[in-house]
Amino acid sequence: MSYLFEKLVIFMKYKILGRRFYFCEEPWTGIFSVRSNGDVRCCPCYAQVKIGNIYESSMHEIWNSEELIKMRKAFRKGELPNVCKGQLCPVVVGNKL
Repeated sequence: MSYLFEKLVIFMKYKILGRRFYFCEEPWTGIFSVRSNGDVRCCPCYAQVKIGNIYESSMHEIWNSEELIKMRKAFRKGELPNVCKGQLCPVVVGNKL
């Protein structure tokens, strides 16, 4: 099943159940910040999730970090990842990012 079709099926399921569907592109295409100590953070404007450190891990390891994979899996299912709950970003408050 293609990714877009899978996303459409999940979206329709949420519509039928009357639940909110969450999706954010940040974990796939997002902006990452690198701090002076080498910490790499996803979503630097809101959640500021640490996904690795450039002095300790390769870019491949950072891109495939456990936290980033958890975020991707949750958004793929239309769910809001735990690290995003309580944030004031457009995805959480109801506007598209």
